[in-house]
Amino acid sequence: MAGFLLGGILLAGALLVLLNWWSKAEVASAKTGLVWGIIGVCVLLGVLLLASGRGFAAIAPIGYAGWRMLGFGQTLASLYKRFGGGDKAAGGPKPPATLSRDDALEVLGLQSGASDQEIKEAHKRLIAQCHPDKGGSDWMAARVNDARRALLNK
Repeated sequence: MAGFLLGGILLAGALLVLLNWWSKAEVASAKTGLVWGIIGVCVLLGVLLLASGRGFAAIAPIGYAGWRMLGFGQTLASLYKRFGGGDKAAGGPKPPATLSRDDALEVLGLQSGASDQEIKEAHKRLIAQCHPDKGGSDWMAARVNDARRALLNK
């Protein structure tokens, strides 16, 4: 009985240390740590199943761990970043504005001769309404950003 109590105390201490690290870790390292933790648990579970004579049941956790370790557990977004379009949020060059000045004014709801301040205010007001994080669409937010870029030449 004392062995289980000591084991429980050690497990609780390890969990507290892990949670402390998790709360202070950067997102990327926390994600990597979580993935490797899941892989470790899968391998441990597979080994325990093999040791108990349930070899067939060990295929799933060991297979999953191997699948992740070999890199096949990529999400479609990470595959796109790796092989397709790269990371647009990484601060790369912005695409050139494709809107004409008249179209950009129409998108922002402004009249010809609008000042830079009016353009910035209209952009801020519209992007707050149509931003994808606020339930808007990617396309409309991109269009509003293109209009601002076209009018301010940035």
